[in-house]
Amino acid sequence: ITLATVRPETKFGDTAIAVHPDDKRYKKYIGKELKVKTVLGTRTIKVIADKEVDPDFGTGAVKVTPAHDANDFAMWERHKKEIPGPLQVIGLDGRLNENTGPYEGMKVTEAREKVAEDMQAKGLIEKIDENYEHAVALCYKCNAVIEPMLMKQWFVKTKPLAKAAIKAVKEKKTTILPKNYEKVYFHWMENIRDWNISRQNWWGISIPAWICEDCPKEEWIVTDGKKPTSCVKCKGKNLKQDEDVFDTWFSSGQWPFATLRFPNHKDYKTFYPTDVMETAADILFFWVARMMMLSLYQTKKVPFKYVYLHGLVRDKDRQKMSKSKGNVIDPLGVIDTYGTDALRIALTIGNMPGRDTAISEDKIRGYRNFVNKLWNISRFVLLETKDFNEKKRPTLSLKDKAILKEFEKIAKKTTKALDEFRFSHAAEDLYHYIWHTYADKVIESSKPVLKDAKTRQARQYVLVKVLADSLKLLHPFMPFITEEIYQQLPLQKKQTTLMIESWPK
Repeated sequence: ITLATVRPETKFGDTAIAVHPDDKRYKKYIGKELKVKTVLGTRTIKVIADKEVDPDFGTGAVKVTPAHDANDFAMWERHKKEIPGPLQVIGLDGRLNENTGPYEGMKVTEAREKVAEDMQAKGLIEKIDENYEHAVALCYKCNAVIEPMLMKQWFVKTKPLAKAAIKAVKEKKTTILPKNYEKVYFHWMENIRDWNISRQNWWGISIPAWICEDCPKEEWIVTDGKKPTSCVKCKGKNLKQDEDVFDTWFSSGQWPFATLRFPNHKDYKTFYPTDVMETAADILFFWVARMMMLSLYQTKKVPFKYVYLHGLVRDKDRQKMSKSKGNVIDPLGVIDTYGTDALRIALTIGNMPGRDTAISEDKIRGYRNFVNKLWNISRFVLLETKDFNEKKRPTLSLKDKAILKEFEKIAKKTTKALDEFRFSHAAEDLYHYIWHTYADKVIESSKPVLKDAKTRQARQYVLVKVLADSLKLLHPFMPFITEEIYQQLPLQKKQTTLMIESWPK
């Protein structure tokens, strides 16, 4: 049997040879112990049949190294009654260990080359494919190759938790927006594995588990955080706390109720569950699903009624922003140049829920022009309404009523879009109304009307009314300039801040 591998340095940890049960080439070997030559001498190894083996890939026969490959570990779990358990040959220091004979102490890459060289010298290599490529996991911070390792960890049994979380979404107790992400949510939850909640970091929340160093067998004591006084088995006091810390998503997953001091604090009773959870689409499983599972387990209620997902902000070519690429737009620099409101509305318009959005200085500059337009519109209205008397309710002309009626439609349309979480549509509709209707049509047509004493008061009322309500509608998107303009409007009854004004009807 010829085996194909890209990891010759892990051959010392092989516990079986796997073939597809229907592969006629190897059927006669299935279940048998074979004697094989290795760089460390002759050894015996069993051939097993597993449907996960692709008979058309490579030679159709693969080595099984459960200590250093997740797929091989899963295969060992399916065949653990037939073959030996995992044998670790690489240590946490990234070097081969005592199970590798003369290669002990070598780094992985060094050992890979040396083992291949020695195998070739002994005639154990049939062919080396220099053109073969395969995917290798890299650290997202330093690009170092990630070495799969077997380690003891703490796990949460997630199947029962996921079942409750799936039911909650199917029963519409929680709605995920956009709706197509509910399929993603269900896929993750229906195929969930037990959750490894322990991490070997220097920082984090310590796991409240202590091991008794006096007991002959491994005995762990898990508490609510306080150190136990003695071992529950032997009553010994030689206890050592686990050095691992919790996965950050385990603590973050308890955020909805933990921050409100569950279960008896008034904050929890008042604000739980919350209405809307807004977060990134790429952490739907890592965070949202965990909050759903842990909150339902602890409180028996969903943590939020709606989950609104946003995508990533990408550059103008829709490439992911990164410092190494040099395509990052510094928000603070943009704010200094174009203003906060321009950046906010540029990030809103065209940004659909769950989808990545492209941003560029050109787009931000364009919406800076809109901010300037709003400012110039407002200056005109303020100049033309210095003599406006709000207490005198004027008689409106048919044209005045038509302007108000048209604005009423845009106010209702905006409100509906916001209620349905269509923020981009709401902002874009306001943009077009203010620029192309209010500025280009209403104000331009008002100039001669304002010169006529008989119609001046009524048109002043219309201009102020529409501008004031437009500022209210725009305030969530452009809070700074809308507040500044609103405080200058000739209105008798104004709140101290725009955000607490009544919403236009």
